[in-house]
Amino acid sequence: MTPPSSSRHKARLDSPFFRAKFKTPSAPRHYVRRPRLIRLLEDLSEYPVTVIAAPAGVGKTALAAEWSRQCGHPCAWLALDESDREPDQLRHSLTAALEVLFPHGAAPDGAAPTVDEVRDGSDGAARATLVIDDLDRIDGDERACAALGSFVGNLPASVHLVLLSRRRPPLPMDRLRASGDLADIHFEAMRFSDGEAAALLTALCPDISSTDLTAGVRRAGGWAAALQLTALWIRSHRYSPTMVRTPGVVCAEKLVDEYLWEEVLGSEGTELIALLLSIAVVGRLNSGLAEALTQRADAGDLLEEAEGRGLFLVNLEDGGWFEMHGLVRDMLVARFERRWPTALREQHGRAAEWFESVGDEGSALDHWLRADRPVEALRVLADLALTLLETGRGASVAHGVDQLPPEIVATDGESALRYAWCQLVVDRGRFDDALALARAECVDGGPAVQADLDVLGAAAVSFAGDWDRAGAAAHTALHALPDHGWSDPIGRFGWRLVTHSIAFTECWDDPAPIVVEARAGSSRDVEGRWTFEGTRAVGLALAGRVLEAQRVAAAARQVADSGRYATLRAELALADALVARETGDRVRAQASLDELAARPIHLVPALQLIAQLELVQLRMNAGQLHEAGEAFVVAEALFGEAEMSSGASSRSRAAEDADPASDGPASLLASSLGRVGVDLALATDDPRAASRWALRVVDSFWRPMCEAKIHLALGQPEDALDQVGEALPRCPRHAVLRDLVRAQAVVHRDRGAAETAATHAMETAAHHGMLQSVASEGAAVMELIELGAWRVPDGWMDQLRHAPLPTWAGRDVKGPIDDLTDRERDVLRLLPSRLTLREIASELYVSQNTLKFHLRAIYRKLGVASRAGAVDSARQMRLLPHG
Repeated sequence: MTPPSSSRHKARLDSPFFRAKFKTPSAPRHYVRRPRLIRLLEDLSEYPVTVIAAPAGVGKTALAAEWSRQCGHPCAWLALDESDREPDQLRHSLTAALEVLFPHGAAPDGAAPTVDEVRDGSDGAARATLVIDDLDRIDGDERACAALGSFVGNLPASVHLVLLSRRRPPLPMDRLRASGDLADIHFEAMRFSDGEAAALLTALCPDISSTDLTAGVRRAGGWAAALQLTALWIRSHRYSPTMVRTPGVVCAEKLVDEYLWEEVLGSEGTELIALLLSIAVVGRLNSGLAEALTQRADAGDLLEEAEGRGLFLVNLEDGGWFEMHGLVRDMLVARFERRWPTALREQHGRAAEWFESVGDEGSALDHWLRADRPVEALRVLADLALTLLETGRGASVAHGVDQLPPEIVATDGESALRYAWCQLVVDRGRFDDALALARAECVDGGPAVQADLDVLGAAAVSFAGDWDRAGAAAHTALHALPDHGWSDPIGRFGWRLVTHSIAFTECWDDPAPIVVEARAGSSRDVEGRWTFEGTRAVGLALAGRVLEAQRVAAAARQVADSGRYATLRAELALADALVARETGDRVRAQASLDELAARPIHLVPALQLIAQLELVQLRMNAGQLHEAGEAFVVAEALFGEAEMSSGASSRSRAAEDADPASDGPASLLASSLGRVGVDLALATDDPRAASRWALRVVDSFWRPMCEAKIHLALGQPEDALDQVGEALPRCPRHAVLRDLVRAQAVVHRDRGAAETAATHAMETAAHHGMLQSVASEGAAVMELIELGAWRVPDGWMDQLRHAPLPTWAGRDVKGPIDDLTDRERDVLRLLPSRLTLREIASELYVSQNTLKFHLRAIYRKLGVASRAGAVDSARQMRLLPHG
C-alpha cells in the first residue's frame, strides 16, 4: 500500500542527506562583511527574481546567506546537486523548499503551492524569500531547465526568488528583465574592493607583510578565491627552510592556476576554452577583435556565451566590449606560452594587425613587440614617437626603443632611419650615434630616405642653436618628400623646424609665403594645427606683434590646458611671458619665465634659454643690475649645456676658425646670448666687455645694432649711425629699435631727423602694442618721444610714461648730493618733457602742492634753482640721458 503523500513528504524531509540541501550555510571563519552588497540585495528584493551570476569563488553563497539571516522576513535555502538534473527530482526539491518556507501551504500532491495556498499558509506574511544555490548544476539538461522555467513562471507573488549561479541561468533573462520581474548582479559588482580584499587577506594571514598584502590585493583583482589561495600559500610556506620566495606572492599563482583549470574551467567545452586562450592576449576586446584572434566568424556569439557562463568576462556595455579578469588572463597566457609559444606570438601578431587597422597604434606597438616582430614594432613606434612625447609619455618611447634588438639598425636603411628618429625623441646624445649609423645604412637610399636624413640632420643643427640654417635645410629637404612631408612623422617634425626657425629668427609675418605654406599643411590634423599655433604665438611675440600674439595665445590656451601638447603649453607660456614683459606686467612675466627657465623642453631647448635671457632683460628693465647679472650667469650655463649636449662645439669649429676673434659658436642662439651680454655690459658701464660680447653676435640685424649701442656709449654717434644703416630689420620690433637708436645717433646734429625717427618708432610700437621695447631703448630720447606724444593714442603714451627706463633709473646718483627718492626720480624723468606742472602732477597722481614739495627737494639736492637747471644738472650727473 502506497503511503499518503504527506507521509512521503515527511520521509523525504527527514532524510539527513536531503535535509542538508535546505540548510543555510554558516558564515566562513574569516568572513568579511560587505555592507554595500547587503544594501544592494535589500534594494533588489522588491523584484520577484534576483540573480547573482558570477564565477566560482567570488563569495555568492556567503553574501546571500548573510543577507538571508538579517533581512527580517522568512527565508528558505535550497542547494541543488547532481540529482536535481532529473526534472522530477528538481520539482520535488523546489516543492520541499516551499514547504520549509510555508509549512502549511504546500499542495498535497507535491506540486509547488499556488498563490492562494501560499497566502493561506503564510500567516499573513507579506513577503518570503527562497534562495536557490548552485543553479549551474542543472546546466545542459533541457528538461530540468524547462522545469525551472515553469517554476519561475508560476512563482507566487509573495515569494522573492534569489538564484545563485556560476553562469547565466537557463531562463528568459532578457524578457524577465524587460518586464521588471528580474534584477541581476554580476561579477563586476561582486569583486572585492581593495579595502575588502586587504581585510580578508589580513584576517587569513594576520602577520602578512605589507609587500605581500599590496601585491596580493592587486593580483587578485577582487576575486575572493585568489585571495584565499594566496593566503593558503603564504601560511603553508611560512616555515619552510628550503623555500626561497620572491616578495609579492608570485608563487601562489600556481594554486590559483590549478583552481582555475579544475574548478572553473574543468566542466567547460573545448570551444569556450579555445576562445579564452585565443583572446587572453588582450585585456579588452569586441566581436571584431575576437574574430581576428580566433579566426572564427561566430566569435562574437562565443564571447556572449562565455560571459553568460561566468567565465570572468565582463560586458562593459560600451559598444560591445568585454573585459577579462586580469589574473585569469595572466593564467591563460602563461599556460599558452608554456605549451604553444610560437602560436602565442602569432596571436600577438593578429592582435597587432587588428589594432593597427582601427587606428590604435599604441596597442599595436605593444603586441608587435610581444610578437617578436621588431621591424613592425619600430615602424609603429616611429609613427607614435612625437605624439607620445607631446602627451607626456616620452618614457613609453624610451621603453619601446630599449626593447628593440640592437641589430635592428642593420636590418635595412629604413629601419636605421626610424631608429635614429626614435632616438631623437628619447635622447639627443644617442641620437648623434644613431644618425651616423643611419647615414651609413642609407647610402643607396632613395630621394625620400635622403630627404628624411636631411631633416634629422637639420634637427642636429637646430640643437646647436643655428635655427636659420636648420630651417633652411629642413625646408629644402621637405620639398623632396612626397606630399612635402606632411604624411610622414619625420616630415611633420621638419615643418616644426621650419616654423621654429621663422619664430626664433624674429621674422614671423602671417602673410609670408613660407608661413602660409606651413599653416596650410599643419591644418591637416588637429595636433599639427595646434603645434603651429603655439609656435606662431611665440613668433609674433618675438617679432613685436604683441596684440596679435596675445590674441593667438588666448585662442590656443584652452587646448594647451587640456594637457595633451607639452610643447604647445611651453610655447604659449613663453608667448604670454613675452607679452606680459612688453606690456609692463612684470609680476606675471617673471612667474612664467621662472617656470620656463627651470625646465628644459626636449625637442626645443632654445625655449629654456630664451626664457632665461628674457629674465635678464626683465631685471635690467627694473634696474636690478646685480640680479640681472646673476640671471645672465645662469643663461651662460644653459648655453654651455646646450652646446655640450648637441655637440655644437665640433660642428661650429669651422666657423670659429674663420673668425679668430669670436669667443663662441657662430649661431643665432649664441647671438641671442651675445646681444643680451652687450646690453648688460653697457648697463654696468663696461664698453670693453660689451665689445667682446658683440663678437658673438652674427645676426644681420643685431650685430650692427650692438655695435651702434657701443659707439653711442663711447660718445661716437657718427660711427653709431653708420652701424644703424647696416642693420636690416625683419620685424616691427627691429624697426622700432633701429629708429630709436638712429634718433639717439643724430639728435646732436639734426634734431628734426631725430624727432622723425623717434615718432616713427612710437607709431609702429603703438600699432603693435609694444611698450617696454620703447622704454628700454628710447630712454635717451624720451624728450623727443614726449614731443611726438600727440601722434599716438593717449592710453599707450600714459603706459609708456610709467614704464621703467633701465638705462638710467637704476643707477646711483653721482656727485656730492643726497640720493633722490623713487618719487623724486619719477618727477625728474618728466621734467624734460613739455608737460605743464599740472599735467605732471596728473601723470603721477599727486596734487600740485605735493609736486612742488618734490621739486623743492630735487632743486636742493641738485643745487639748482629752476626746472631747466635741474634737467641740465641731472644730465651731467647721468641721472637723465642726454637729448
